[in-house]
Amino acid sequence: MADNIRRPHFANPPVVEVACGVQFDGLEEWRTPHYGQFWSTIQNDYPETEDHPPLALLRLDPAPAVFEPKLSLLPPLRRVFFINRAGNFLIQVQQNRLYNNWRKVNDSDEYPRFDAAYQRFTSTWAQFEEFLSKSNLPSPRRDVWELTYINHILDSQAHFPRDVWDYLNFYERSPQATTAMEAIGMTIQFSWPLTDNMGTLLLDVKHGNRITDQKEILVVELTARGPAKSPMEPWFKVAHDAIVNTFEKLTTARAHKLWGKS
Repeated sequence: MADNIRRPHFANPPVVEVACGVQFDGLEEWRTPHYGQFWSTIQNDYPETEDHPPLALLRLDPAPAVFEPKLSLLPPLRRVFFINRAGNFLIQVQQNRLYNNWRKVNDSDEYPRFDAAYQRFTSTWAQFEEFLSKSNLPSPRRDVWELTYINHILDSQAHFPRDVWDYLNFYERSPQATTAMEAIGMTIQFSWPLTDNMGTLLLDVKHGNRITDQKEILVVELTARGPAKSPMEPWFKVAHDAIVNTFEKLTTARAHKLWGKS
């Protein structure tokens, strides 16, 4: 079966966060009070809020760009999280970006699968557009689709980066320096084109310690980005298939057994 159709299933995937999002422009009239007004329309489902710095502009062109400086008397508007009671689902809104995230809060939290995360995103986007219309704000011009999967690989017997290749299969072992000692740090990034010029798939691998308990983890992040000229549903299907199939291809049989692949 073709890679863009088949989809492996993991009973216990190492996914800790999934984010579906869109970058847009045309909302120069968005102001601080609009955050509160939008919150009033979703507060029953997302009663908690957090303020965060805004995300930088996404660019699909890998070449460095030259921007004309823009002078403003106002600081950049914040990014606001609207969070459900359990803390697992949240909405991120800033002047040019909207995301729906699922995240693992406790080790016992079960990943609800992509369809649940994606349906929340489409529902939120529809609510957001309706809010803008009722507030006499312009309809946003969609620019970039984005889908991100963050995986934390955790094994009490593993030490990273030494044991990374027990879980990832695209190298046999880590390189050694002239000191003949084991590496103490690693960061890897790859990118590939998506099918039919629909964007780019990015892989980031690094290791570190979990904030909650300082346990050693391997972080494997896969992000698909593409121009929003593609319709939403077909683009996210291509992106999801690319992420899941690439994750399967880049991980070992030992890891698949640990995660209950079928």
